[in-house]
Amino acid sequence: MVGFLMVDQGISLDQPRPCYIFTYVHRNSPVNLCYVKATREPLSGLSSKTSVPVRILSGDPVLTNPISLFSQCLFALPLTEAIRATSDLGFEAIELACIAPHFDEQAARQSPETVAESIQLQGLKVSALSLFSSFTDPDQLKEQIAAASHYIRLAPLFETEIVKITPGQPAAVHANEYHWDSFKQALDCLIPLAEDMGVRLACETHMRQLTDTLAGTLRMLDSVSGETLGLTVDFSNMSFAGESMVDVFDRLSCRMYNTHVKNGTVGEDGSWHFEALDTGWTDYDEVMGLVKGSGYTGYLTVECLGTDARDRPLQTATRDLVSLNEFMGRY
Repeated sequence: MVGFLMVDQGISLDQPRPCYIFTYVHRNSPVNLCYVKATREPLSGLSSKTSVPVRILSGDPVLTNPISLFSQCLFALPLTEAIRATSDLGFEAIELACIAPHFDEQAARQSPETVAESIQLQGLKVSALSLFSSFTDPDQLKEQIAAASHYIRLAPLFETEIVKITPGQPAAVHANEYHWDSFKQALDCLIPLAEDMGVRLACETHMRQLTDTLAGTLRMLDSVSGETLGLTVDFSNMSFAGESMVDVFDRLSCRMYNTHVKNGTVGEDGSWHFEALDTGWTDYDEVMGLVKGSGYTGYLTVECLGTDARDRPLQTATRDLVSLNEFMGRY
């Protein structure tokens, strides 16, 4: 990760410490408060607000997970604009929402090369192809498997190894064998294809679907062999379900292939209220400590939802990117 350092007020650059705190400036936007361990030129003698080129290196005490933006956050924009905005805001990658108004089935069949080229031209990676699948209704199962299969086959074009899936409703507490059997049929079809394509399936811990609780998620993982099937762990969704983050990481981190980062609360009527990343039921100080302790080095994908994302998508994505970098900078 290469950018510029803006030296903060009150920091002595000559003190014999292994790391100093700076504001990292990427593509002209100050987006990261972090530790750095090396630069391309000496730091001594620089004054406040001086900028120098740097390379951020891995290792303590920095969390260096790459940060992606879920394109669903930018549904207010056409896909081409959303791709450009993701790059301009300083994200390293995009999780491509495989649904209208972005990369729906029509676009996936008619112009996947054009979309892949647009992403590459903006200097972005694709952290995941993100499906909004539902495998719990046998009447739609064949169609859903066919759609998921097509996206899995497209993964090499987008140079991604992750295809995010969702299992479908109902919530785990309301599910019966009928729902689980239908989902298992889909997995039995998709896992061999994913293996052939060199792709991992990352099922989301999604609200009000089969994997909305720790128990439901573990049941899914226990139903198949191998490690092709793993998880997109949505930390906030697990908080909404009342799960302990310590338990989530203890039981799921070994199969965590992707993550979603958002925050909010659940109202008394069961409605979701999405807030800024530092506001809500999920303690991201705790989460980042657990990320570091788990050894997870994959993407942290910002998923800002709600009215803020709808009305002010760019400002909201920037807000949560800054906040996430601040949380990461503490570790």
